Amino acid sequence: MRCAEVLASKLNSPYFHNMQKLATILIVLVFVTSSQAQTPDTLQRIDQLFSRWNNATPGLSVAIERQGKIIYHKAFGLADLEHNVPNTVSTVFEAGSVSKQFTAAAILLLVQEGKISLDDDVRKYVPELPVYNKIITIRHLMNHTSGLKDWGSVGALSGWPRTTRVYTQDLALQIICKQKSLNFTPGSEYSYSNSGYTLMVSIVERVSKQSLAEFTRTRLFEPAGLKNTQWRDNFREVIPNRAVAYRKSENSYAQEMPFENIHGHGGLLTTTEDLITWNHQLENPTIGGVALRRMRTEQGKLTSGKIIGYSGGLFIQDHNGIQEINHTGATASYRAVLSYFPEKKLSIAILSNDGSFNPGSFGTQVAEIFLGKKLSPPEPVRFAEATDEQLQRYAGTYRSVRNFDVLTLRYEPGKVISNGHTLNVIHPDTLYFDRLYWIRKKNGQLLVKNPSDTNSYVRVKPAVTDAAYFKSVAGLYVSDEADAVYQVEVRDGNLWVSQTPPGSWKLTPSFYDGFVTEDRDLYEFKRSKKGTVNRLEVSVGRAERIIFVKVK
Repeated sequence: MRCAEVLASKLNSPYFHNMQKLATILIVLVFVTSSQAQTPDTLQRIDQLFSRWNNATPGLSVAIERQGKIIYHKAFGLADLEHNVPNTVSTVFEAGSVSKQFTAAAILLLVQEGKISLDDDVRKYVPELPVYNKIITIRHLMNHTSGLKDWGSVGALSGWPRTTRVYTQDLALQIICKQKSLNFTPGSEYSYSNSGYTLMVSIVERVSKQSLAEFTRTRLFEPAGLKNTQWRDNFREVIPNRAVAYRKSENSYAQEMPFENIHGHGGLLTTTEDLITWNHQLENPTIGGVALRRMRTEQGKLTSGKIIGYSGGLFIQDHNGIQEINHTGATASYRAVLSYFPEKKLSIAILSNDGSFNPGSFGTQVAEIFLGKKLSPPEPVRFAEATDEQLQRYAGTYRSVRNFDVLTLRYEPGKVISNGHTLNVIHPDTLYFDRLYWIRKKNGQLLVKNPSDTNSYVRVKPAVTDAAYFKSVAGLYVSDEADAVYQVEVRDGNLWVSQTPPGSWKLTPSFYDGFVTEDRDLYEFKRSKKGTVNRLEVSVGRAERIIFVKVK
């Protein structure tokens, strides 16, 4: 009893209360010190990530906002190598396809106002577009499910790749409207194409009676508080504080600028600060309210019912169970990435004038500093055995049913090899490697399945390389779609294509009547019912089956 009284008196003494306060202060100091120790470490890791860019290279600007506060904003490298001008946090770069979300937002504002509908036929506003087997809607354009061939890819077949001529909105529309076919039936697939956003620009301008630049300035940029953002609608205009874009060739840099006036799919001139500010519209939308934000982030759906990861100019994806809203960009040698993690209220904006910079990779690496490394859960796979006879059935060359991809499976005793990798047997009719399944069907068809998609392949006849065959496919080929003329000829036992410009390139046999270039573009010779070659179909990235007719 006596002990209890003594203890009580001590606890009530001024000395004890002072000690309590001191302990509390010490705990707070330890917590603050610990927090401050983490922040410099985090900032140093980000610094280290970008340390390779210096005063002898082009570079980048990085801005990171967390919980409404900018916690990192730095620039690296030079904005102008000729005049030794450094990049700063105020340097203006071009944002590439990060720009698409602004064009999509402009379209969605018109939807909110009842002036257009996402399910409208595009030809209602762009009547010069050809009539295809199925209607293309504005929603198809916005989600890259239209099947339209990319105008830049088609333009390159004419001998004028992007950055080699002045592309304009009118020129791109002419190219789009010359295409007699689509890559696929609208709504059936997802395939990234700038053509959809080019048409969206025309829709905004024809419906609003304003240029895209004026519409977005008054309806998006100024209301959102973007102080240094505009479209590159005149590439000759002098833009204060703009970085020059460079690509590296061996040990030296050369300028590679987007000398074109077409914009909307890209072409946004901006700063990292403005991009971070724009991301606020995903947290507290002041333009169009919650309804506009919902439309901007509503993921597309294919006619099969499958939900895709793309919505109003944005990719919606997952980072270790945390939603990420982002987009990367690349035009000429400008690079960009803008990401937002709603759950963590974390924004990351990176803009670069170095063509070798990989925005997706570095954006992910910055996110991993805050959210942990992106994990891919291992798939439980049980290996099995197959006889040599069963393995031999896989051997051959296969052509994709859906696009122009070609793959070859090679048999060696006890194994099947694809692209230098030995495939594991998990069933006599199923092979596996690195999250890919090769499934052999009874009709000889091959299904290649990954975690998100399945592609069908059919077996094709092996390539023929004798002189008589090469002579049968040689000749002059003309394309109205690409506005191009190709001369196919035999040189030193190989097949070559010549064009003026840009020169000549070699065709490597892939399968019977099918050839690939060094860039893996596919050239397929097509035959009449009599078996004579009468046309050539060229498939490149984002544009499939461009027709060249053989001239007699």
